[in-house]
Amino acid sequence: MEINLLFFVYGLSAMFYAMMTWMFWRRGSDRLSRLVMLLMAILTAQCLFTSCFLDDFGAMPQGMWNIVTGVDVVVIPMYAFILFELCRPGALTLKQALLHELPFAALILALIIIRAEIVYYILVGYSFVYGCYCFVWTMVNIPRYHKQLKERFSYEENINLNWLKFILLSFFLILGLWFVCSITLIIDTELAYMLSSLVVWMFICYFIYRHESVLSEFKEPEAVVAEETKMAEAESQLKKTITRLFDVEKIYLDPKLKLSDVARMANTNRTYVSAFFNTENGISFFEYVNRWRIDHAARLLRGTDMMIKDIATKSGFSSLSTFHRVFQTFKGCSPADYRNNATDN
Repeated sequence: MEINLLFFVYGLSAMFYAMMTWMFWRRGSDRLSRLVMLLMAILTAQCLFTSCFLDDFGAMPQGMWNIVTGVDVVVIPMYAFILFELCRPGALTLKQALLHELPFAALILALIIIRAEIVYYILVGYSFVYGCYCFVWTMVNIPRYHKQLKERFSYEENINLNWLKFILLSFFLILGLWFVCSITLIIDTELAYMLSSLVVWMFICYFIYRHESVLSEFKEPEAVVAEETKMAEAESQLKKTITRLFDVEKIYLDPKLKLSDVARMANTNRTYVSAFFNTENGISFFEYVNRWRIDHAARLLRGTDMMIKDIATKSGFSSLSTFHRVFQTFKGCSPADYRNNATDN
């Protein structure tokens, strides 16, 4: 009965991973989609490969099960590549990817040739340590990524990685289950590992599928002329141009406004625009744009009887929850309280 259930879970997992392979292939040709598609294809193949040995689960010699499990760890660096691409878009090179994969490939090859149990335990231990390293690296780099977002984007929906923190904690628990499964042949543990992995990947695929590519904003701009006199003139003109764009043309009402959009409208380089916000104003692009949006919303709250959700939309916010959070940050109260206080005064 338990073996049949294990067959069912492996079959269900293979179907899900195969479907995700197709979905991310259709999603686009960006690197993140291609990495997830490749990982899903490998996981599909692994489920089908491992299911061929499930009839002998529990009765299989430990040495043979070590090889079956050992081959599976070749996919572990793929998890890391997705984390790297999420936290540092475009930074991963082919050479770096090969260097990450090389120790796993070498240990798996040694296990197949030598079939020594010590090699298997080294492989499992190295995989566990590598997983812990990726966990720590990602937790450190998420805040750095969010800081860069605020320098380039005026919104956070579908580009921030707040969801990844919960997923990482879940993955860390799954890593522990995998470690237990790697050194024991217990059906219940294998079932728990496969089911928990399947559920977590459902959430991951959902969030990654919604995740917008930010690579174009993270690419370094073309080199610009850096003579002192031209820089001073450019900065003076840029300040006037940006002030006009925000004060007269009200570009902050675009909910998808990005730093590169401002640079294009100002007919200048993104480096100048970034320096303007970080140096001239001492605040991030995100804070600058949303300050204009909140001031616009405050005027509507004071001078109209429009519904708050409509004010949020007309002020350049793509979601009501973001509007409430940002308004609370800048004004120290909710939009409703602000309107009530303005009415009382």
